[in-house]
Amino acid sequence: MIMALVCIIFSVLFSSVFIGQTLSADCGTTTRGYGNSTYSETPSNEAAKTILTSEDGYYRFDCCGAIKKWTFVVKTAATVKFQVWRFSTTYTVVGENTFTVPSGAENEIIEFEVPESERITVKQNDVFGWQGDYIAYSDGSGHYPKGFRIRNQVFNVGDTFNFQGIGVGNKINNRAYAITATTTNSATPYFYNLPQTIHVYDHIAIGTSVFAVSAKDDDSDYDGISLTLPTPSSYFTLSTAELQTSASISSLTGTTQSLSVKVEDSCGKSTTSTLTLIVRNQIPVITSLPTTYEIQETHTSSSLIHTLGVTDGEAVTCTITSTSPAGGPFTAKEITTGSGNYGIYTNANPMFDYDTTKRYDVLVRCSDGKDHDVEQLVVIVKKNAVPDFTNLPKHIEKDQQTTSNNVVLDTVSVTDTDGLTFTYTCDPASCPISIASNGKITSTSAFSTVFTPGYDVIIAANDGHTTVGGKLWSVHVKDINDRPQFSNVHGSLGVFGVVENSPVGTTLYVVSATDIDAGDTLSFSWTSSPTLGLSFFDLESSTGVIKTKASIDYETMASKSFSFTISVTDSKDTATATVTINVIDVNEAPSFHQTSYSVTGDEDVAGTKLSAPGLTVNDPDAGDTTFYTLDCNGYNTGFFEMDSSNGDVYLGRDFDRDAGHPETTSCNVTVRDKGGLTDVSSLTITIDDVNDNTPTFESPVFTFYLDPLDPIGTRVGDVTLSATDNDVSASFSGVTYSVDMSAFGNDYFAVDAEGNITVNNDLSSKFSRLEIIDFKLIARDSGGLSATSTVSIIFPGTTTTTTTTTERPKEFWEDPLTVVWLEFAFALLAALIVFIVIVSIRHCPKGSKADQSKGNNTSLKDTKDKDRLMKKQPKSKLRSINHLLGAFSSGNKSTENNNESKDTQKNLVNDENGMVTFNDERHT
Repeated sequence: MIMALVCIIFSVLFSSVFIGQTLSADCGTTTRGYGNSTYSETPSNEAAKTILTSEDGYYRFDCCGAIKKWTFVVKTAATVKFQVWRFSTTYTVVGENTFTVPSGAENEIIEFEVPESERITVKQNDVFGWQGDYIAYSDGSGHYPKGFRIRNQVFNVGDTFNFQGIGVGNKINNRAYAITATTTNSATPYFYNLPQTIHVYDHIAIGTSVFAVSAKDDDSDYDGISLTLPTPSSYFTLSTAELQTSASISSLTGTTQSLSVKVEDSCGKSTTSTLTLIVRNQIPVITSLPTTYEIQETHTSSSLIHTLGVTDGEAVTCTITSTSPAGGPFTAKEITTGSGNYGIYTNANPMFDYDTTKRYDVLVRCSDGKDHDVEQLVVIVKKNAVPDFTNLPKHIEKDQQTTSNNVVLDTVSVTDTDGLTFTYTCDPASCPISIASNGKITSTSAFSTVFTPGYDVIIAANDGHTTVGGKLWSVHVKDINDRPQFSNVHGSLGVFGVVENSPVGTTLYVVSATDIDAGDTLSFSWTSSPTLGLSFFDLESSTGVIKTKASIDYETMASKSFSFTISVTDSKDTATATVTINVIDVNEAPSFHQTSYSVTGDEDVAGTKLSAPGLTVNDPDAGDTTFYTLDCNGYNTGFFEMDSSNGDVYLGRDFDRDAGHPETTSCNVTVRDKGGLTDVSSLTITIDDVNDNTPTFESPVFTFYLDPLDPIGTRVGDVTLSATDNDVSASFSGVTYSVDMSAFGNDYFAVDAEGNITVNNDLSSKFSRLEIIDFKLIARDSGGLSATSTVSIIFPGTTTTTTTTTERPKEFWEDPLTVVWLEFAFALLAALIVFIVIVSIRHCPKGSKADQSKGNNTSLKDTKDKDRLMKKQPKSKLRSINHLLGAFSSGNKSTENNNESKDTQKNLVNDENGMVTFNDERHT
């Protein structure tokens, strides 16, 4: 209770101070916080925990100043970071003071006086907090501050965080921490280098920095200090701390510009000072003069004799104001147009004369348009001296074998060396020497190539004005070597040929040479045109033997003729000769690329082209013509023909695999070139069978008897209705069967793979007795070709024992359609006979019993007999109209003599081959 009372009294006193302080922009000495008594609660002692102070104003600044002291109590000796946070759209750490509590200071009030250079500048609405949860506190009732934010996170100066966001940390109310911050007024910033006066050249470019302002604020102000020009200038601007030109100041030459500069901190504390600028022109200075230059009186060209060095920030122009004596042949001009760099030149043909003028004083003036500088160049004219030889005439000796090209043989000495040139004549002419302007005599070729024993050289010298000479200089060539000579390489002896395909190492020629000098060893070498010749031929250096060194192929060689320059040397002199080697072409045999080829095709008529055999032949002889012939081991050759020009293969005659012609034929193909050389390769010819045979039924029509009441599965007849296909290939000769019942609206019959026809649906629902139907039996081979045969089904009026007729090929009269119209014709004929019989009975006398008996034999074509046949004939297979007529006849006899019915039926007998015998007569 006593501690709480003390806190309340302290809070009231602090609040009165706080209310008074908010009325002033400067903080002065004020304190922010709830109190710093030793509170009872112990914090978490976590170093990485940040506490931001409350929302209700105790820890918020309402003025602008600096924190000079932190007063606090800790429960644990540790390091605490005191921080100031500034809010804009979020909170930012703008300053930080660190204090390490020594051991033994726990629970004591600690006053941390902040050094002036570390004081944190605070502004209105800034709040403070700390990092390291070591500050003592007390939790109380509603009179304690509210809204502390606690977050387990480390923040440094410049870090930002939105402590007002939802869920950003623990929010604590009714808590008082033992910490306060004491402020003071912020320090006033000041200049290090103002006021000051500086000089500025008027030629500097826009944007040039002319002065760096240096200012400082002793407070630790996060926002820093600002530098401005209170009175704007038309020529200068302040960028950060750099004073720069913002416009040309060439018009300010000779003036003084005073600029007021202001430094201000974030609390509005400021200092103003003055920078004075004196604008002046930079005077040009000729730095390379005065100086002296010497020149020969023989000088004739326009030449640069002195390069002027001038210092000035602006462009200058240099001229020659005068010379002494007047009219000196000199000019000042730019060395390179537009460069601004000047030099002194002599005029062309200056006509210097030492005897008239030995010295010129040249005054040079360089100006930038405002100021100028004048300096002097002294030109000394040197008298020309007449050259004089000091070491001629002279005689020297040089060894032929040791004197190489481009070596100094001797040096001519002359008293005047300025601008000398030498001329000379030789005896004999074309001597192998040259003389340079410095008098050095140099060889222009190796003396080993020289066979003249000596030269006399008359030498003259000229210095540009005077020619002196000629003086004699002679050279003797010693120990001249005798050059070797070729003995068998000249004229036609140097041209020979080599046959292509000659073995590597074949000797083609032996080059020989002689040398008068005893003891000299000769060595051979050569070059080739074209150089490719060195790849095919070799020259032995010691013997002169020319051999082949690579395979010689006339057709593939880029060149067929090679010219070789052969050199023979005795190590001192060299002789050369030319050898030509021509490559001779020979006929070479053609060759197949493969040992075997193949062609395929379908059986067809003579002349049909088979697939391309792809014969590829290599004939090394370019442009050679090849021919092809085909041999298929005698007889089989006649089946095929080959185009001799390209090897294409054709059928030589009609080819039918089904007739026994072979599927595969082995042949040999021979290729022959114009020279008669050949090569042979095998050729396999494969002829494929084609589907060129349609299945064939044994008969175009099959006739059967059925009862409409026959059950499903009943086989129609006792004979298999198979078809044959003459294609030799199994892929085409296979036959499948089907029946076309589309005219009847249902599949009343079915056929199996063997050609057996069976009842497939109830016949009585569609058909009745005394009815004949026809449908198609279809046979289709594996290649899609098909044939049809007609199946006729007769439904008779009555059923008898089943009888099968003999199968055989049908003739025209056996066609079911023929049966139909013949039945109609027989019906008419029967009617006519009946009419005749009736007329005869009524109008003619009766005949004999025999005649009557004959008259009782009614025609087989009579309609009643047919009806009787339809009623009584058993289910049997009918193969011809004769069967039908036989059936009619059998029916008549059955009608006339019932007692003989059984005997008549016995006359129909099936033999073991399925053929029907009627009255001992075989019908086929």
